[in-house]
Amino acid sequence: MRDGCLGARVDRLRRLVGRHFDQELRPLGLSQPQMEALGALVISGAPVKPSDLAGWLSIERSTMSRNLALLEQRGLVETSDTSPTGRSLRVEITAAGTDAFARAKEAWSAAQKAVTDAIGDEAVSTLDTWLANLAQHTGG
Repeated sequence: MRDGCLGARVDRLRRLVGRHFDQELRPLGLSQPQMEALGALVISGAPVKPSDLAGWLSIERSTMSRNLALLEQRGLVETSDTSPTGRSLRVEITAAGTDAFARAKEAWSAAQKAVTDAIGDEAVSTLDTWLANLAQHTGG
């Protein structure tokens, strides 16, 4: 069953690709999901709800919360309450986070090149098609 399971194979692919990125980012103290969160915050340019950030990146909210907590401990992001009840938390990237993201771009590019070289440009294009098709059918 495992050999024929598409979900298991995609999970294995995710782990293998993630290892390349994590290996390149580790010397900078970042992981792939943390780098993605920083990148999304750079693009947003404004404070965002952690749940929105998780949705944009298709990451579980609990995973996003753990990554944001680690990034906040390092001073790369900061959170603020935007409601009197404290129930509307927003997160934004700090100047240190922007600097860390800029420094990590080279490591990110090296991982991207290594994975693309291993699987080929055609596989990347196919993956993009799969993602677009699945997003249409699942609403994500």
